[in-house]
Amino acid sequence: MTAARSLEVVDLPHGRCVGTHHLPAQPRSRVGLLWVNFGYVPRDGHGGLATQASDALAATGVPCFRYDLPGLGDAPGPLPAVTHDFFPVVTGGHFTHVTAELVESLCTREGLDGLVVAGLCGGAVNAIFTAEALPARVKGLILLEPELYVTEPKAADGTVRPKRLRPWLRQQLPSDGGVAVQAIDAALSLRLPMEDVVKKALTRALPAQLFNYWGWMRLLTAEGRYSRLVPIPRQALLDFVMSRSGLPDVTNLPLAAAWKRWVEDGHPAVVITAKGKLRELFFDRINTALAVPLTSPRYLHVRLAGTNHIFTTGGAIASVTRHLVEAWKRFE
Repeated sequence: MTAARSLEVVDLPHGRCVGTHHLPAQPRSRVGLLWVNFGYVPRDGHGGLATQASDALAATGVPCFRYDLPGLGDAPGPLPAVTHDFFPVVTGGHFTHVTAELVESLCTREGLDGLVVAGLCGGAVNAIFTAEALPARVKGLILLEPELYVTEPKAADGTVRPKRLRPWLRQQLPSDGGVAVQAIDAALSLRLPMEDVVKKALTRALPAQLFNYWGWMRLLTAEGRYSRLVPIPRQALLDFVMSRSGLPDVTNLPLAAAWKRWVEDGHPAVVITAKGKLRELFFDRINTALAVPLTSPRYLHVRLAGTNHIFTTGGAIASVTRHLVEAWKRFE
């Protein structure tokens, strides 16, 4: 079956959304699929992932929608002036109201029982918050590379407060350690002579991530520009970092709590992650710390090896599309 496409504009109380509707030639499902923006990327997704997956599912009879939310892609609306300021908008759930309104509008207009909400990274964040706000209409979640943490939080004055490696390492030391642990703690807290002068000189000559926690995490997960130049046992360090008990202090607590409630209530979810990459590592650790029950047959986690965060390498787009078509029965 061949699906047709139509362009749509929907005016909602919280803004105008512009989208593409993939209409099945022979509709068979009363549950549709809604893709929301992958972070700030337009609605076709990285490498056309959302488009290809929608075509494939529409060919099986599933109505699919790809929508730009206000300020993104073709949809008008205000956005922060710089990229870094956009991420707190997403992780803070500021697109929740308009997405919930969009879900309700599409269901009413098309006579659907509900929609599965899908997205990558920031889109997955938005999907979880929307499911929490509108559980009667959201029939499932498709989360690609979900980001359950907040990177580089801001200080009270609005400036970026980078997470530094040395203070973070001190926090990881056992509180009941012996003499050796105390010595390590003292060494990490010691300020060396001319330290600030040397650091300032080094920051001019070396990449900034060498002095930043998130920079090191990207290096260790081979997501950084200079990862290939790091002559250290990446996996051993990652195993140490991710073996710590409790929630990471960068956890997006409202988001993680909403995710846990969704799973505990038995709602279906399909999660696809890039194997061994940053978001998968945090996703696993946060799930473990929160004791999220992931044994339900309505839950599926696919780990794709040999690809990147946006699934544009290693044939991942085709793999994601195939997995979604095969897993769709969980939502009906």
